[in-house]
Amino acid sequence: MIKETPLCKLAFRYGADKCPKIGHAYTPFYYELLKDKQHVFKKVLEMGVGGYRQRKFIPNYTIGASLYMWRDFFPEAQIYGGDISPESIFKDERVTTYYCNENREEDIVKLIETIGSDIDFVVDDANHSMNSQKYLCLHLMPLIKKDVLYVIEDCGHSRMLAKQLTELGYESYRPELPENPNRGQRDNLIVVKNKQ
Repeated sequence: MIKETPLCKLAFRYGADKCPKIGHAYTPFYYELLKDKQHVFKKVLEMGVGGYRQRKFIPNYTIGASLYMWRDFFPEAQIYGGDISPESIFKDERVTTYYCNENREEDIVKLIETIGSDIDFVVDDANHSMNSQKYLCLHLMPLIKKDVLYVIEDCGHSRMLAKQLTELGYESYRPELPENPNRGQRDNLIVVKNKQ
């Protein structure tokens, strides 16, 4: 049984598939990782906002569900999203999304020029292909502040990607997530940091 956390409840409220009741077993891990940062983090960026496709599978889904979850969890932070789908571009209280193709360096550079490089926390929940995840990480990390916490979700080849990022000079690890009874499998994340 996976313990429900306050972050799990926020995810469920908006229909974010990061919580075990809906999809992944990410929110219990995130809660433990981030609970002491709730009033510290001022800028959060999530790549991959989500759109109308999720409504087919999640009855209470809100476009930008994860962004609203982060907004409520980090009460003093500005929350930013990047996505390639026009339906995912919106603005709300402390939430702003932008067009950004994670496989185009010029889009990544433009996004950081617009929102600033002082980002505390990045989540890659975009394309989910290893090549795209690696490309985004390698092009985004040099543009943002050195102590950023960077998480890549839904890694199909997580061991290989973590190894490659480590070989390229980053600290990276795969946290051991609990088996999610709703999915019958373990989910895979990679946490990436700059070497100190």
